[in-house]
Amino acid sequence: MSDPDDTAGAKPASTASLAKRLWRDWLSRRPGLVALALVLSAITAGAAASYAGVIAWTFDKLNAGAADFFPLAPLAVIGLATVRGVSLYLQTVQTNRLALNVMQDLQNAMFGKLVRADFARLQAEGTGSLVSRFTNDITLLRETIVRLANNLMRDVLTVIITVGVMLSLDWMLTLLILVVYPIAAWPVIRIGQRLRKTSSQAQSQMGEVTSQLEESFSGARMVKTYGLEGYESERARKSFFDRLRFLLKITENKARVDPILEVVGGLAFAGLVAFAGWRMLEGETSVGNIIGVLTGIGVISPAIRALGTLNAVVQEGFAVLERIFTILDTDETVTAALDAPALSVDRGGVELDSVNFAYPDGSVALRDFSLKAAPGATIALVGPSGSGKSTILNLLPRLYDAQSGTIRIDGTDTRSVSLTSLRQAMALVSQDVTLFDDSVRANIGFGDLEADEAAIIAAAKAADAHDFIMALPDGYDSPVGPRGSNLSGGQRQRLSIARAILKDAPILLLDEATSALDTESEQRVQSALERLSQGRTSLVIAHRLSTVRDADWIYVMDQGCVAEQGKHDDLVARDGLYARLCKMQFGD
Repeated sequence: MSDPDDTAGAKPASTASLAKRLWRDWLSRRPGLVALALVLSAITAGAAASYAGVIAWTFDKLNAGAADFFPLAPLAVIGLATVRGVSLYLQTVQTNRLALNVMQDLQNAMFGKLVRADFARLQAEGTGSLVSRFTNDITLLRETIVRLANNLMRDVLTVIITVGVMLSLDWMLTLLILVVYPIAAWPVIRIGQRLRKTSSQAQSQMGEVTSQLEESFSGARMVKTYGLEGYESERARKSFFDRLRFLLKITENKARVDPILEVVGGLAFAGLVAFAGWRMLEGETSVGNIIGVLTGIGVISPAIRALGTLNAVVQEGFAVLERIFTILDTDETVTAALDAPALSVDRGGVELDSVNFAYPDGSVALRDFSLKAAPGATIALVGPSGSGKSTILNLLPRLYDAQSGTIRIDGTDTRSVSLTSLRQAMALVSQDVTLFDDSVRANIGFGDLEADEAAIIAAAKAADAHDFIMALPDGYDSPVGPRGSNLSGGQRQRLSIARAILKDAPILLLDEATSALDTESEQRVQSALERLSQGRTSLVIAHRLSTVRDADWIYVMDQGCVAEQGKHDDLVARDGLYARLCKMQFGD
């Protein structure tokens, strides 16, 4: 499946359109912070520009013989420096506050979009790549917005105000400078365009590096057991080399900006000295005006240089911003109408009618598949790997939508009801238990966030988990560790069952819930599952056929179709696919 965020081949958004949207949708949300930052930037810029006027006035007074004025000049400069220093501090704090608030808004929006995104969208992009968007991408964009907030307003205002002062002192000298400096604009813009493209590629590659590192460290057991340390090191070396190549290319592009501005600045200064000398010899300007214009150059040169390098930073950051906006603009395909009614489950009957489904990569999972589960019945799905069993459990809560056919609960088409109510009607217990790095109590409580202590303990007891929980150092307050690493496989599974019991959903989905457990743990978990299944419609996927002997009905699947169906004894007597699977597990 192609990544919806992959913009390869698509025309990138213009810098102007990205900046406009950043302002319209995010910066303008905080008008108070923007206004205060603008006022402080204006004070900072005005204080800097005033140096040129004060210096010109001072030297003209001295040239006119007004020596008694001289002591006031240092005091005026000190006063301006003090005003500029205080305003610079306040402006930096304020613009950083503005930038960081915008970053928080973007992070919240991006996480909210991704956490609600289509399951297929999340499956298509590795976890490491998604995490990279909130670490590497966001860090880079934060630096860009801070630079924009700190430099753009202040430096633009500094150039504008200072040029105004310079024009008032000697407009001809100032125009000469204004003619020379724009010569540098074209190569700087071209460099920025190349930098943005390279930066976008670098951020995508960083997501791949993050995913690879996650794979290597989370799979440490397999890596060490199979002696793959050298292979993984080589794989990482190649990724790090690609990262180095991208970063060097970005560095080279950035490094070209300062030399261009340095040469242009030197040309401007040389022309200024020659032209100023000629005008002063002709008596068309004063010493004070020339020194004032020179002071103005000293004020605007750092600002212009900062704005020149800012373009490179902006292009790099806007490559990230475009990726973020692409996420925010990607529409979900699995949706329900805004006015869709809530699903009302009276009995819990489930029906799949002529369902066809293929994954985004084109692999067909179900072919004209039909199934009926009577209310309260336990339906087993068995068959070889890849026969489509897990696909059915993904379609029921609409993690995916079938290309054709209908799925009904109590006769209601699942596409006609709200997603929230549909998923509230189902509880999932799978082989891959998901536990968050929180307390035991919290992990059980995810089944019902409104549940009280008594309900959580009752669910744990029903799942045969209470005794081992109380044996933990802090009981229900004990941390389960990252991914439940403080608990055994059987303990993690029983917490998952307790969570499902607490949810009290009428439809239960069991996806190989005991396949990874030892015999003793399997027996305890199986007993807990039997208690959980009572009074609920259960769809059970099991590779261990011993766990489905007592199912009310068994669907034997092969290549997305129903190969056989019936009860255990009848299927064994037919001597078909189910009988062969039993023989492989139990022998003759």
